[in-house]
Amino acid sequence: MAKVLDVEKIYQTKKEGLKRSIESISENLCLGSVAVGQDESIKAYRLSQKKIADELGVEFRAIDLKSDITFQDLELEIRKLNEDESITGIIINKPFPFGSEEDVFSLIDESKDVEGVNPANLGKLFLGNKGIADVISETPEAILLPPTVGSVLDILFLALGDSDIYGKKVTIVGFSSIIGKPLALLLANSFATVSIAHIATYEKGDLASYVKGADILISAVGEPDLIKGAWIKEGAIVIDVGTSKNGNEITGDVEFEEASRKAAIITPVPGGVGKLTTLFLYHNLMLIRLRRKG
Repeated sequence: MAKVLDVEKIYQTKKEGLKRSIESISENLCLGSVAVGQDESIKAYRLSQKKIADELGVEFRAIDLKSDITFQDLELEIRKLNEDESITGIIINKPFPFGSEEDVFSLIDESKDVEGVNPANLGKLFLGNKGIADVISETPEAILLPPTVGSVLDILFLALGDSDIYGKKVTIVGFSSIIGKPLALLLANSFATVSIAHIATYEKGDLASYVKGADILISAVGEPDLIKGAWIKEGAIVIDVGTSKNGNEITGDVEFEEASRKAAIITPVPGGVGKLTTLFLYHNLMLIRLRRKG
């Protein structure tokens, strides 16, 4: 039977350490959180952002823009935030009603990009070959990672340690630009053998074979019970990033009960990776301030 990872314990430990680190910085930190329109999922996420900001002693500034704003006006608003020295980092919450993600995320100054989604910051992931411990460290040299990526790496590092990624077979299901692709690259930098599966893998009927061979499975699709528990390799580590509604229940991509009988470690949904993701925003916010201090 799998050990269901106690993400709450990881969350509290990381939050306490982050709070101490933030208190050691003499200057105030401020997160500028931008919402275009009144999407309900954004409201819920911002409540979580505000709650953690209060607990860490960080200023949270909500910037609300009308849903009919033009892209040009959005560009002007973000430019003001980029130039506002009182704001440490900026997040533009998804969804937004226009433009490609690349166009919108490019508006954020890369030095204030608290989600690590500006193309310049994503591009930096391709340089160097730092291991997991390096990229998630609280030092100015650490990379500004997309928060979900950082959360998954945090969990893996605590579960295995950096050296134990070496030679492991990893299957990542889903290859978005801010989760699957960065994870694949960073795990390969730690000398894991990485496979990426996606919709074509599923449609060709090959998804099960990729999952069955994985020492570490990471799924980030958002499709209830996409990954069958019977496919999980004995003793595998299963990190379920997917979140979706199945009737009235929030569920992940993996058949949890069945997978739990075979995996060594598994993360739950809800209460798993998503719990760490908002906290990792503030990890990045602190890195931004450390970099400015030189």
